[in-house]
Amino acid sequence: MLIPTECPIDGTDKFDEEIYPANFALEDLTAELFSARRSPDQIHYRMVRNTKSGCVRANPILDPSIVYALYRDSHATNADIVPYTLATYLRYADRLWPHLPDKRGVLEIGCGSGSFLESMKRLGFERIIGVEPSREAAAKAPVEVRPCIQTVTFEEIVLPASFSLIAGFQVLDHLIHPNEVLRKCRDALCRGGLMYWICHDIGSMFARLLGKRCPMIDIQHVILYDKTTIATLFRNNGFNVLDVFGVTNRYPLRYWLKLAPLPRIMKGTFTAHLLETTGIGRIPVSANLGNMGIVAQKP
Repeated sequence: MLIPTECPIDGTDKFDEEIYPANFALEDLTAELFSARRSPDQIHYRMVRNTKSGCVRANPILDPSIVYALYRDSHATNADIVPYTLATYLRYADRLWPHLPDKRGVLEIGCGSGSFLESMKRLGFERIIGVEPSREAAAKAPVEVRPCIQTVTFEEIVLPASFSLIAGFQVLDHLIHPNEVLRKCRDALCRGGLMYWICHDIGSMFARLLGKRCPMIDIQHVILYDKTTIATLFRNNGFNVLDVFGVTNRYPLRYWLKLAPLPRIMKGTFTAHLLETTGIGRIPVSANLGNMGIVAQKP
């Protein structure tokens, strides 16, 4: 059920150095563990670092067919956080507009319940398509974009040409075959079309300080990048990298607490009730705790 992996940048496992051993049994893996934005539980694969490329990845991993089945049955949680994540994605999208060739079409990979697609539709994109493996997430999309979402994996979809924008938010770390996905995206983009992705930054100070306890070290994350390796990945797949940047998120305090690698007793029912009844938990707090974005262009 477990298969070996290779570094997506140098294509080998010759320079692997183990940094964390696996800490789960196969029977522990359920659809719940593959649900978006679940509480961190520090369950993860064996993690290695390629000492040549600097890329961090899981090796070995579950067979992709099993992973895709778990994602299909996963749950859509934290609907109350969607407006905050959308605000972040739209704020950094301002970096796109000077370079965008037109608004003929937008594709989002891992679109969840379609909030970003809905915003792009309102901005005048002529055609929108979303890819979302979770059937529950897709079913919660607004009526006007729900028919545009295909509940398949990106490997299964047949894409029309050509899009002017392809986006992916907190999905790059989950891709088992990122080079294949990026090449497929490049083929689907028009000339001058843009890639706009946001993901975790394993090179951030936050990740370095927390080490194994960092929420990025998670069973869903098969490859983790820093600002150098993500730029290399996109260049290797034929893109011109226009910008790589840190991303500041703004969430209610109660959600930051949920993400924090704290003992369960500190995140229990009493604490949650106290934050809610006092209103402290609803206070929005901005921070960059290890996220980054990239804007790249097809020549």
